[in-house]
Amino acid sequence: MSRSLENMTALVTGASSGIGRATASLLARSKARVALVGRRQAALEELATECGSLASAYPCDMTDDTQLKGLATRLQADFARIDILVHSAGIIKLGRTETSPVADLDAQYAANVRGPYILTQLLLPLLRAVSGQIVFVNSLITRVNNTGGRGSYAATQQAVHSIANALRDEVNEAGVRVTTIFPGTTATQRQVNLHEISGKRYDPDRMLQPEDVAEAVLFALTIGRTAEITDLYLRPMLKPLV
Repeated sequence: MSRSLENMTALVTGASSGIGRATASLLARSKARVALVGRRQAALEELATECGSLASAYPCDMTDDTQLKGLATRLQADFARIDILVHSAGIIKLGRTETSPVADLDAQYAANVRGPYILTQLLLPLLRAVSGQIVFVNSLITRVNNTGGRGSYAATQQAVHSIANALRDEVNEAGVRVTTIFPGTTATQRQVNLHEISGKRYDPDRMLQPEDVAEAVLFALTIGRTAEITDLYLRPMLKPLV
């Protein structure tokens, strides 16, 4: 039996665009209070206006420890509870292992692994208190072998999946659910940029839509409390894109 999100509080990172934006919008339409987290304040405020009184903007750089701690402090002051944490923020840097700058690996690790790790640590007491749920929006790249040119990004996604699996073992006894969503290629501005860099034709009709992934997140959140979706994979209907 599905459950309502009404009166719950959800935090969505990467909410200024793409999957994060679609997810935050859907959660607000599902009557959850939504904290919109991202780097671009104007985009967050625009979305907050669209969502109405249920959404608020919280600008934050996920790679800045001080900002993350400040975010957690503000959230605890503004909300009586945090029920849902959706990690959708992240970056990708293309490059061959032989030649790509180590700085690109470091930047991806900071945004894709370290930031979510720290924010989860900071909010876990609140999530434990209400038997909440954490959702990591990962990537289907963790399930394919043709990762040439994307090795450092794939490594960060594997790392955060390992963190999610360990976290589940640690918090399930408190009633906290941990879910990882693995979407294939999704029609976002990130994909527009990646296709321009690689010189490939961008065809959004052959890709998942951000709203598809948002629906998967909502499904994982609203399934009855006697169940936990651990890993959920999404592929575009039109193959062979992944």
